[in-house]
Amino acid sequence: MNEATSKAIEERVVRLEREIKRGKRATTAGMALLALVIVWGAAARSGRAGAADSGSGDLLARSLTIVDAKRNLGIALLVTDEGPRVALIEKGRPRISLGIYKDGPRVTLNDTKGNQCVSLGVGKDGPRVLLYDQQGIGRMTLVVDKDGPDVRLVDERGHKRVSLVVNKNGGGVGLHDEMENPRLTMSVDKNGGGVIFIDETDRPRLAMTAGKAGSSVLLLDDKGNPGVDLETTEHSSSVVLADEKGTRRAVLGSLPLGGGRTRSTEPISSRTLLDKEDVLPELPHRQSDR
Repeated sequence: MNEATSKAIEERVVRLEREIKRGKRATTAGMALLALVIVWGAAARSGRAGAADSGSGDLLARSLTIVDAKRNLGIALLVTDEGPRVALIEKGRPRISLGIYKDGPRVTLNDTKGNQCVSLGVGKDGPRVLLYDQQGIGRMTLVVDKDGPDVRLVDERGHKRVSLVVNKNGGGVGLHDEMENPRLTMSVDKNGGGVIFIDETDRPRLAMTAGKAGSSVLLLDDKGNPGVDLETTEHSSSVVLADEKGTRRAVLGSLPLGGGRTRSTEPISSRTLLDKEDVLPELPHRQSDR
């Protein structure tokens, strides 16, 4: 390469850098790729790319920039130590960026201001998609790893508010407050479904389950001790009341005659009252005898 050609290349790179820097002030970190492309443009070998060999016609270059009829930058390509990168540019701002990074391949879609809107990538854990708002905050993340898909929704401050997961055991949904503390969880597995309400101190206060074995509702106090336990199954129903220490103090329930071993379905009901030390039972009686 002669001195005149080298000087022309340097002037072209400086001019392209100046054009890009005008729009760079208003862009997000996504412009870093474009800036990197322009810097690497200094390695271009004049307006003509060299041939891999004299007869093949293949282009050989470390970087390549393509401009339109008005010399506006349109496409920038380069190869880094991590892998190749490509940026498609409109009016001085990158609209599509794709490349190979340390954590895997990635594609980024930007708005007219150059802000990231969508990022798609594949990492060591699996594929992922990230959606951004107009402020550049990632608001939704979708990841599929070895356990299954995982979706996270965040608020305008970037705090996680909703999470959805699916794995080999079933599916679940979690709702979080403004500090990312879990406040409600819902899950379904082979045994049935369940819902848990959690207070601001991260203690469960209400739990509900339903499945083949029956259904139940459990109310807990602010210390996490069960206060009321309602349960119903195919053969019986019961209500258990407990004191502030979680000790059972009253039990109300019913069950079929003969423990389900007879044809009769007439229930037996009972009430059992307990103090702190002794049990004070009442004998079972038929509902029809009341």
